[in-house]
Amino acid sequence: MSETKSPQLQTSETLFGSMLKQDFETFSTCLTDDVFYKVGSGDPIHGKQGVIDFLKSLYTQVTMQPPNTLQVIELPEKDQVIYEFDTNYLRLKDNKVIHFACTDVLRFTGDKIKEWRVYVDISPLYKD
Repeated sequence: MSETKSPQLQTSETLFGSMLKQDFETFSTCLTDDVFYKVGSGDPIHGKQGVIDFLKSLYTQVTMQPPNTLQVIELPEKDQVIYEFDTNYLRLKDNKVIHFACTDVLRFTGDKIKEWRVYVDISPLYKD
């Protein structure tokens, strides 16, 4: 018997899949207009276009590869999905694959992401 995925889980899978393809049109459909986005200790970003601009800037340095998902936790009573994974990026300056341990917390309004917090150490991006 197959289990139906929640709208929040479907949205998060669409979000990450569209990031792999750099399909920002599909990506933007996953977010509320006023989404709150925060990576580590960086300054928060507000709004869809700000998130897209941030990722486009990141993608001038790396290309996202499929991550190794360790676990996905859904908390329906809190309208959130938490992903723990090891990310894989191809660093463009030297074509080296780099890895980040990462946890993403996605909070939803309905089936749209209203808050996205990324807990990651991106220091491997800057190592030679």
